[in-house]
Amino acid sequence: MKIADGNDKLGKGCVVVSRPVGDTCPPTCAFLDNGCYAEATEHRFPNAREAGFHNLITEKNRIRSMILDASRREKSIRWHERGDWFKDGEIDMDYVENVTAACDSIVADGHALPEMWCYSHIYHPVIAELSRYMQVYASVHNAEDIEVARAAGFTLFAMCDSDQNVAAKRPRGKAKADQWRQSLPKLVVLYDMKFVTCPEIRRGREEVTCTGTPDSLECNLCVKGLANVLFPSH
Repeated sequence: MKIADGNDKLGKGCVVVSRPVGDTCPPTCAFLDNGCYAEATEHRFPNAREAGFHNLITEKNRIRSMILDASRREKSIRWHERGDWFKDGEIDMDYVENVTAACDSIVADGHALPEMWCYSHIYHPVIAELSRYMQVYASVHNAEDIEVARAAGFTLFAMCDSDQNVAAKRPRGKAKADQWRQSLPKLVVLYDMKFVTCPEIRRGREEVTCTGTPDSLECNLCVKGLANVLFPSH
């Protein structure tokens, strides 16, 4: 498998698995061809997209080896910084089953799984059931998405404020962006649910990253599934 060791947002305490954007995403995703940061990354760095295609061909033992290596190095795993659990317009069951089999094998051998997390626009029980092994967030945009995802079995929700109901989109320029961050609420209630505003977005990655760096605090909110999270439009 092709993996990377963290980045400026995620921090250095994790390994990152990515898949090609679009090819592995549900066509209903609101971000496809509409400001998707992962899509923009692939446009800027074609090699990143090429690397993602390596992870379309999956095999249980390679996944198992990757997970065990992350554990050995005391790193968490961020599944799908780019991409999702689809392939060619439907759930990639071979992939899901290989990840499941790899995790089951590790547990059966008496090893603990590392902390792992993902966000998905695929509101389906097969994806929700992966919560046996990792923190699985339904990426949602409104009350209807929450209802569909909850019916599929999701219990964690990542609210994408794409309609800018909570805050305007982050402005360009450091001074304006810093002022924007200071205006963001720490906690919001939407659709009778509590959401913690992503600390990395609210405070800046110089202070907080998902898994920490020598110069930033580790957040761990999503890594450990501590709460629902809000991602302001940025």
